[in-house]
Amino acid sequence: MASVFMRIFNLICMMLLIGHWSGCLQFLVPSLQGFPANSWVAINELQDADWAEQYSWSLFKAMSHMLCIGYGRFPPQSLTDMWLTMLSMISGATCYALFLGHATNLIQSLDSSRRQYREKVKQVEEYMSYRRLPLDMRKRITEYFEHRYQGKFFDEKWILDEMSDKLREDVRNYTCRKLVTNLPLLQKADTNLLTELTDCLEFEMFQPGDTIMREGTAATKMYFVHEGVVEVLVANGQEVVATLGDGSYFGETCLWSSGARRPVSVRAETYCNLFSLSATAFTRVMDRYPKFKDHVASVLVDRANRMANIGQHVAAGDTNL
Repeated sequence: MASVFMRIFNLICMMLLIGHWSGCLQFLVPSLQGFPANSWVAINELQDADWAEQYSWSLFKAMSHMLCIGYGRFPPQSLTDMWLTMLSMISGATCYALFLGHATNLIQSLDSSRRQYREKVKQVEEYMSYRRLPLDMRKRITEYFEHRYQGKFFDEKWILDEMSDKLREDVRNYTCRKLVTNLPLLQKADTNLLTELTDCLEFEMFQPGDTIMREGTAATKMYFVHEGVVEVLVANGQEVVATLGDGSYFGETCLWSSGARRPVSVRAETYCNLFSLSATAFTRVMDRYPKFKDHVASVLVDRANRMANIGQHVAAGDTNL
């Protein structure tokens, strides 16, 4: 922000400097001619005035020309004054156009992300109109974008790709490291392994009432709750057995069996910002750390047994899990 205002300040200073040069030229030419009677200096009786008064009137005359608001106290009376006036007008108009162009660009750059967001929303509205989507669906889509981008649009993938490997690693670790280490099987993991896993995470957002995963469907990825609250449901989504909040995780059954089915359903209770980790990416990273596989296997088996007990408790009428 400070650099933007400094650039605007520099543009104003440049205009004042050109005005100063033009004012000096306005007085210099009549002075070299000996102040003829039809010159603006003689008409204003400034030949014998002190330098401050001469400079003030010269600057006033030059700025009047440059801003195209007049000729000073009197219009040009001689051919020389006329040419000097035209020169001042041309330089002033050029500076004014440059100033407006630069100022407009600077003002737009103050909040480029918000401008990009408005353009994105406009494209979405045109798309919804083109597809003739129903009003309730349009409302959900609009609310999704409002919550997803919070009025500002960033191409996060491009930003991260442009960073150095170390910077990208630091940003990923700051954003996702705590989520990953909440997994019991990863609490003793190597730092490099955690870094590789955080790099595999994909951001996803869900609206209230959205089904994030459905009981009985193929388990292909797990989720970490960054922000929001989700409900865990059984009996084909008819009964809530648990709620999970920030820092929680679910869907990890995919990590120990590629053919596993979801034992429960999970539904978003509020707007939820999640990070997903695919089973394929997890396996690919684990293959590079064979010494850690035994620990992972034991923890996964224990977790699988506890998840399997959920259905048994519910079947017995016990929902105090």
